[in-house]
Amino acid sequence: AAPRGHCGVTNRMKALLRLRQHWIVRHTKLALSIASVLLAAAVVSTLTIDLGPRLRGLAEQQGSRFMKRTLHIGTLQIRLLNGHFEIDDLVIEGLRPTDRPFFAAKRLSLAIDWTGLIARRPDLLVTSVEMTDWQMLVEKFKDGDNFPKFRDPNAAPGGPRRMTTTMRYLGASRGRFSYEDHETPWSIVAPNLNLSITNFPNYHGEATFKEGLISIQNY
Repeated sequence: AAPRGHCGVTNRMKALLRLRQHWIVRHTKLALSIASVLLAAAVVSTLTIDLGPRLRGLAEQQGSRFMKRTLHIGTLQIRLLNGHFEIDDLVIEGLRPTDRPFFAAKRLSLAIDWTGLIARRPDLLVTSVEMTDWQMLVEKFKDGDNFPKFRDPNAAPGGPRRMTTTMRYLGASRGRFSYEDHETPWSIVAPNLNLSITNFPNYHGEATFKEGLISIQNY
């Protein structure tokens, strides 16, 4: 006969094996595995890399050159999971440094498809733009307005553009649009503005706002 101590150890081992095979233990292990995967995915999805002052300065330089207007970027990052560019505190100045900014946004997220750049006529495809906490000020003066003149700096005057830019979707929330005609004068203010614009197959969209104001002279 086997020693009594050996029988006790064998019985405990069998009990542990039965416990490991119990459905509660199996489902608990599965739940922990799923939770670990979800946690890892959540961590990766929130990881961003700051592209640094050199690339941020290059983006400011090229943007200013494209619009003939000074452009400022607070931070420029890339999100690891989806490759979206994250821009904070973007500002496009007015006609003069002392003027109010033409445009400002607290946060922008851009998704770009780079494959169109290898075509014979390159096309920069912006698949989506998400923008929050933004404001735009359009001013009309006797000799013109403050709207930037978007153009390709490498294109010859009057000639075709060397590269085009196509945007498929724009979602802008918590915005404010203002128009001021300094000749009449009259103005429009549209706060709490949300925009949704798509390009399927042509540009169309919807704008909603509340608590707007129209002023004509002193009325």
